Amino acid sequence: MENNKKLEQMIAELNQLQQQGEAIANQIEQLNLSLTDIKSASEALKGIEGSVGKELLIPVGAGCFINAELKSEDIIVGVGAEVAVKKSREETVEKLEKETTEVQELITTLTNQLDKINEMIATQRPEAERLMRESGLQ
Repeated sequence: MENNKKLEQMIAELNQLQQQGEAIANQIEQLNLSLTDIKSASEALKGIEGSVGKELLIPVGAGCFINAELKSEDIIVGVGAEVAVKKSREETVEKLEKETTEVQELITTLTNQLDKINEMIATQRPEAERLMRESGLQ
């Protein structure tokens, strides 16, 4: 009877760890998407250096582009709460590089947490399997 209680507790803990791991993995996936977006914007802004007065092809999605003439290297940057400010290209690239570093650090932190959770699962699973065999549930 005590083994059944211990088994139920271990299964509950393993399920909780599994759910935490899945949530962290989803966060990492979203952060990787954000990181790709940030890097793409940064590269695009680096690419317009010295292009004032030149025609550019601007992607609008689904493989479509529009012709536009770059009038300024100033960038309109969203700062949150539906507020945007004008910044220089250099300031914006610097901001994006800082965001890249912050997101990469967060991904590293979450990856370390996920590794710890996976280690805990790997450590506890054999004991749970042993208790299941002893209880005749496997």
